[in-house]
Amino acid sequence: MREQEAGRGAHWDAALYAAAAGAAALSARLDAIPVQRQWARLALVPYAAGALVALALALRRRPARRPPAARAGLAAAVLLGALVVPLVLEVGWRAELGDRGHVQSEVFLTEQGARELVGGRNPYGASYGYGMLRTYPPGVWQHIPYLPGIFAFGLPSALAGAGSLTDARLGFTLVSLVAAVVALRIGALSGEARLRVLLVLLILPTGARYLVGGGDDVAVLALLLLAVVLERRRLPVVAGLAAGLAAAIKQTAWPALPFLALAARDRDGRPAGWRYLAAVGVVVVPVVAPFAVWDAGALVHSVVLFPLGLGSEPTIARGFTLGQLLDGPVPGGKTVIAVVLAVALLGATLLAVRRPPASVAAALRSAGALLAVAVVLAPAGRLGYLIYPVNLLLWSGLLPGGAYPDERQAHAVPAVGADPSRNGGGHRAGADRAVSHPTWPGGHRRGTAAGDDRRGRA
Repeated sequence: MREQEAGRGAHWDAALYAAAAGAAALSARLDAIPVQRQWARLALVPYAAGALVALALALRRRPARRPPAARAGLAAAVLLGALVVPLVLEVGWRAELGDRGHVQSEVFLTEQGARELVGGRNPYGASYGYGMLRTYPPGVWQHIPYLPGIFAFGLPSALAGAGSLTDARLGFTLVSLVAAVVALRIGALSGEARLRVLLVLLILPTGARYLVGGGDDVAVLALLLLAVVLERRRLPVVAGLAAGLAAAIKQTAWPALPFLALAARDRDGRPAGWRYLAAVGVVVVPVVAPFAVWDAGALVHSVVLFPLGLGSEPTIARGFTLGQLLDGPVPGGKTVIAVVLAVALLGATLLAVRRPPASVAAALRSAGALLAVAVVLAPAGRLGYLIYPVNLLLWSGLLPGGAYPDERQAHAVPAVGADPSRNGGGHRAGADRAVSHPTWPGGHRRGTAAGDDRRGRA
């Protein structure tokens, strides 16, 4: 059975790597961003080779003695070829040849904004019409459309000067790797689930492409993954702190927060949404509030109006969306679409308040669906943001367990002679509950978690 599952997984690996190779081939010819074209040319061979090796593993008549290890090794090799090598090359080329062609504007703005901040100036009130942005439209170099937490990634360059070791992309990649590894280490996911998460988050073009060119979105997603795993472990405050880190960097983390808060529970099974949101606020408020006091108008214009295409200066977002299509024939189309999106978010949140998600997985499904609709209807087209709903929906399907178990069942001890598989997912889960002590805070949860994990791996 295990060999059959590994064979099916290898078939999936081959299909995903082949699709990634196809996407890289298209990007190498059609992508408008030079650094993305270069990444695609570098990543094409690793993806194609990965597809061939995965297919060979899937078609072997005698599966490898440790097929999961072989697939994990292949994933590590593709990660090296599609992410690590291109990133190191692009960072080196940038240090030697300059920004143009080897970095995206968000990295430049992150580093230059941090430099303004170190110099005692408001990054949201500065103009960046120099360097690689001097030929860009005014809106691009007059606004930093990210929240102040992003400047932490630009501090090495601002304090030590530009260079290979201070490139902001290295910080984005490091945070992404550490957060993802920690999340998967403590997440009680099967080996197959861990591999799927890593593939989509870091290895496939949904991750590697963005880390090599910019990287902020992948770092935000990795922190959200860590928050989700901590929430599943019934640690709402720590989960809120991790989510707060993501929310302090970029607004794209915010739509998921209400759903995750409504799904939060503590170790006794009690709703912990307010504690979760308080922990988010502990991180976000000290980061954002000083800039709101400094110049609230500049902050709102840069991080709210400009990204939505509602400011006086147009964005250069090139992705085609339904919102852009409606903008032409509908008078004030961008404003109408923005209002529709705001109402949809508020309505979905109110509906979730009345019928709270039964599990973290359900919260992820709701947040992922809403984010997908928001990206499609956005008046400023950024189809790259589809990596958010893709990852959230993937996690919702891979998380072990379902609805929160009843607390009385969690405390119950199976009767002598009863089938333990009917009460919590197997003998081990029943044994864990049998020895848990009511005065040990959260002890009974261990048995339930074991049962959930067992069901998730089955």
